[in-house]
Formats: sequence, C-alpha cells, structure tokens
Amino acid sequence: MERRSVLLLAAVVVVAALAGSVGAACPSGFQPLPYGACVKLWSWDNPNNPSWDIASEACKKEGGQLISLDTPEKMQQFSTHVFGVGDPWRSYFYCVGATKTESGWRWLNGAELSSRSYMWYPGDPDGIYTQAHIVSYSNHPRHYISPGNDCTAAACETNQI
Repeated sequence: MERRSVLLLAAVVVVAALAGSVGAACPSGFQPLPYGACVKLWSWDNPNNPSWDIASEACKKEGGQLISLDTPEKMQQFSTHVFGVGDPWRSYFYCVGATKTESGWRWLNGAELSSRSYMWYPGDPDGIYTQAHIVSYSNHPRHYISPGNDCTAAACETNQI
C-alpha cells in the first residue's frame, strides 16, 4: 500500500511539472490556451480603430498570426480566457484570422468557416466585408464571429507550446 501512495504522489508531481512547463513554453507575453496554442491579446488606445491588416501585421511581428477559432471548442476556450481576464478585455471587438475568399470563408490556418456556422453573430455573414472580428453579445461570456475589418483589439496566436 505504501508503494502505491509513493507512485501516485510521483505521478501527481510529474503531471504538475508538465502543466507548469506548458505555460513556460509560450513566448513572452503569450498565455496558453487548453487546445494547445499560446494567445496574446492586444488593444489600442487610438480612437480610430486599426484595420484588420494592421492587427495582422502586429501579430506577425510577434511571431504569430491572428487567431483561428475554427471549432466551437476553441471559441469557447478563447471566450472563457477573455472573460477571465476581465474588463475592459471582455467588451473589445477582436480582429481574428477569418477571411472571405472566392470559395467562401476560411481561417488563416486553412480551415473552412461555413457561412451556416452557429458561431456567426445572428444574421451574419453579410456580403460587404472580407475579414472578420469577434464580438461578445450583451456582455455574455460568449463571442460571435462578425464580418468587419476594424477592431478595438486583436487576438494573436502561436503554436509554440
């Protein structure tokens, strides 16, 4: 029985050490998300919100790209992270890595974004914009994708875990 306790304790220590090393593997300023990416949130103190292109370039300078929230699980984990950080982060419009191509919407990681996805803000996507941002709905801890090329913040990701 004593040997089992020692082995169990050793396993817990190893798991805790591995969990701590995941966060340490993210580049400076980035935080780990459960799905295996590191994320950095940016905001601007500029009354003229930067464009999607400016946000994309800022992410590239940090060694990443605008975040691809290509599954409902990733969207939920991102939303949980943003709402956990608190105000003012939860109310920003985040430029994200979704663009409209000739064949439809795609994430920067290459995944398709169906125009019928329930991750879109109700009534979207419209036919005007070719990039997207995400917005929260009535300060509820859930984000929706919405076409738009301006943002009050950006979400950059890197897979350097």
